[in-house]
Amino acid sequence: MHNFAGVKSLLLALIVGLLGVQILPAAAQQVSVPIRAIIETIDSNSIVFRDEVNGVASVALDSKTMIYTSEPSSLADISPGDFVASAAVKQADGKLHSTELRIFPDALHGMGEGQRPMKDPNTVMTNATVAQVVGVPEGGRILKVRYQNGTAELIVDPQVPVTAVVWSDASALKPGMNVIVFAGKGPDGAVKAQTILAID
Repeated sequence: MHNFAGVKSLLLALIVGLLGVQILPAAAQQVSVPIRAIIETIDSNSIVFRDEVNGVASVALDSKTMIYTSEPSSLADISPGDFVASAAVKQADGKLHSTELRIFPDALHGMGEGQRPMKDPNTVMTNATVAQVVGVPEGGRILKVRYQNGTAELIVDPQVPVTAVVWSDASALKPGMNVIVFAGKGPDGAVKAQTILAID
């Protein structure tokens, strides 16, 4: 498995582990997913990886391939009903302080829903729907969120990086970019990209 030097977030690693095959149609679940790779070359029809990953050296692209990238966002862009993912540190008082937060588009609503511990002590990942946004005098926000079988409050300080995962197209993908590809093998045996996440 590749070591992504450009990936700054622990969030990305958890997305990979949680998403699995759930955004792929049943017919596409014939190849081990996700494929985490670095783009070597790309054109309108295919992506060639810098190194072979799980026996896959390239994937085909077509008009149905869904591509998502990330762009800077802010606390002001978060509204009730949004689906977010946040890594957070649990303080001594039990409160969760976010260290990073991503806002997902409607197409990925529910991705990896739930709350679970992360590798580092006292850190958790929460993928949940925002129920209420409460402003605080210091300029941050308290997000009251709900997920299957639970609720939580996330304290998001003003300096916490907030990004939005957005729909894009193949023009946003460049050589050297780290990507996560969810793929399936077509009738002709070719491995076709169903969904691509480029959210370093």
